[in-house]
Amino acid sequence: MTVFAPLRIHPSRHFDIRADSGGRWLACGRDGLCGGTFRTRAAAIRFALFETGGDASHIHEGPAPARGGRRP
Repeated sequence: MTVFAPLRIHPSRHFDIRADSGGRWLACGRDGLCGGTFRTRAAAIRFALFETGGDASHIHEGPAPARGGRRP
């Protein structure tokens, strides 16, 4: 019996996950074509994992912005 592995149709995306100053979590595709705003970090990561075909090496977490600073 042979093992069937589907070929990837499109190149894999890379995502940056970070919190914004309002406490929301952002999943931003580095190509600028895909992304979203989420209530929890887990939801943002779940979305990014789905979009990358489960490849966690294509998900990158950035630092959260400093709180309490002045807005420009």
